[in-house]
Amino acid sequence: MHDHDHLEQRLSQHRTQAPEGFADRVMESLPTWRKSERRGWWPAHGRWVAPALAGAAAMFFIMLAVPPLHSSEQAGEVVFHFELHAPGADKVELLGTFNNWKSGDIVLQGPDASGHWTASVELPEGRHEYIFLVDGDRWVTDPKGATHRPDGFGQVNTVIKVYDEDNA
Repeated sequence: MHDHDHLEQRLSQHRTQAPEGFADRVMESLPTWRKSERRGWWPAHGRWVAPALAGAAAMFFIMLAVPPLHSSEQAGEVVFHFELHAPGADKVELLGTFNNWKSGDIVLQGPDASGHWTASVELPEGRHEYIFLVDGDRWVTDPKGATHRPDGFGQVNTVIKVYDEDNA
């Protein structure tokens, strides 16, 4: 038995049931809703609706005015070269933290005569993880990467740290 199985078993022995009627009391304490023909669904005591909408509108305008935390002005961008040897592939994509793991966003060029696929990508300074997707169904960890980390979904990502040598 693994340590985590033993811990889970011990924790399950200490679980307690909620008191009788607890869920009913919680549901009764929630605000009631009524249907109005003019306004749709509103809380019976809708005094909080106007302030909540005003707050949401204020946050929206603040977010428009404040620049993003990772703008290229605050952190340098570095061109990073990716390469994978996949001679039999029809398509190789690059997915990572820098493109929100979006398929189809970065497609490598290739293959060249020796079967290499390449892409040069502008990356913000910092730590990034990535993996290649070959032919839309095969995940390939970069064999040239020095640092790897399991992704929690059965694959292994490559980890890189990108920094601008001119700003270092």
